[in-house]
Amino acid sequence: MLSCIINNVVFCSILYIVVYSESSTFRAAVYEHAVIIPTERTAWVNRSTALENMMNNFEIYKVQAEIAKKQNVNILVFPEDGLYGMGFSRTGLESYLEYIPDPNEKWNACNFPDKYENTEIQRKLSCIAKDNSLYLVVNMGDHQSCNSINDTKCPQDGHYQFNTDIVYNPKGELIAKYHKINLFYEKQFDTPPVSEIVTFDTPFGKFAMFTCFDILFKTPAIDSLKVQGVGNVVFPTAWMDALPLLAAIQFHSAFAAGAKVNILAANINLPSFRFHGSGIYSPEGYGAFHYSEKHGGKLLIANLSVVQNGNFITKDIYKRPKYDLESKNESSQFYSHVFHDLFTFVPLTKATGIISVCNGKLCCHLKYERSNGGSENYAFGAFDGLHTYEGVYYIQVCTLLKCKSSSKDSCGKPVKTANTSFTNLKMTGTFGTPYIFPEILLTDHGTLKLSSGNLWSYDRGTLQSDRGFELPVISVGMFARDYLLDADIQPVRDYGKNIAFFCKPSIIVTIFVYILSCSLLFDV
Repeated sequence: MLSCIINNVVFCSILYIVVYSESSTFRAAVYEHAVIIPTERTAWVNRSTALENMMNNFEIYKVQAEIAKKQNVNILVFPEDGLYGMGFSRTGLESYLEYIPDPNEKWNACNFPDKYENTEIQRKLSCIAKDNSLYLVVNMGDHQSCNSINDTKCPQDGHYQFNTDIVYNPKGELIAKYHKINLFYEKQFDTPPVSEIVTFDTPFGKFAMFTCFDILFKTPAIDSLKVQGVGNVVFPTAWMDALPLLAAIQFHSAFAAGAKVNILAANINLPSFRFHGSGIYSPEGYGAFHYSEKHGGKLLIANLSVVQNGNFITKDIYKRPKYDLESKNESSQFYSHVFHDLFTFVPLTKATGIISVCNGKLCCHLKYERSNGGSENYAFGAFDGLHTYEGVYYIQVCTLLKCKSSSKDSCGKPVKTANTSFTNLKMTGTFGTPYIFPEILLTDHGTLKLSSGNLWSYDRGTLQSDRGFELPVISVGMFARDYLLDADIQPVRDYGKNIAFFCKPSIIVTIFVYILSCSLLFDV
């Protein structure tokens, strides 16, 4: 008996080591979807019409999942609004919604399709996950009934409509759902009465889940990363580029680098409205990304290393750096708006230089070398204040950017072309927050690109490249969020009439668990 137990311990220990080793990397996929949007989105339609419209997009999902399976993908993420599109009224979207049950019920919709009525899409999604043996992340609408008698927040029509991310495991079981907290001009949806942080476990790490505009706020983005073990994020989004600081590939990759997590960001594809840019990002750079002005879907696949925990510097140990900024270039500084925030700038007037600029309590310092003798206009800017356009949130930004023209007030306007390469660069800032996201945006004849992670480094308010970047620079900077200084946030849909849609466990304990459940080790 004793020898049997010992043999089992040894066997399960070996199995643990093998499984843990095999799970040190995983294969991720995101799909940038050219969503097919119904013509009628304001008036109510019957359920059969809504299903027909959603099936146009679902059939594309199904094909992409089958392709992903053939390439041994472990987890696949689809974008926000990908099953039906955007621009709905509350009434217009109602027939597209389904009741999504509590994941604790362990419902397998593929195996038990008749448990809930009007859940046709969920049944099909469950089967996609099961048939292709992968984790599947999809965004759709959740219909939850309520009663104003016992719920004072219950809408007048007697139900909530939530913008919702759901996750199925490779067996087809619903294992997680998340209701988007920070809505962006989404009158068709309700803000959840209770803000919940949602995570889910896989054999290759713990994942947080949030949606689009959520990424700019402490709840849920930062709070979810503080959950023990979270080192990965699935991120369905419908993100409209907002150059020069908030293009999709630019900021999502910056968040991964700043928070030191993997991010699987799936965007919709409507380039004529600036909706494009998806990627699989890691703390070291990117596994894959896609940016194109052409309309059409794109499946991205990449291998990622498992991240067991994100690694933001916590507030209690973060110290605001101090620098000897002898010259703040007051004589040459000027002001210009960047996404409606008034930045303080100084121009780059030489091929090499050391310059500084301050705004509020933030001082930014830049040492640089560039090519082409300074024939293109660049400026170095700082902003420390409350951003109030299409959202209210406190930011601190140091940024080097290309100006659109020789006019100083063009500095901060969207630009996609450049010929200037920077061969050496070091940027520092006296940020008062640890939540700093390093951004690098390059261009290849008008197509936005990212820099590979082996050409630059970021640490505690310092962004540095000793060898320069692969392509000409659109902007390089650090975008920081000071959540403690945010104003009282009102729902973004009420901000105005200008609408845009951018929105380690103990080995001993683990072995013991495996001894108790050896037969389940590979049942994932």
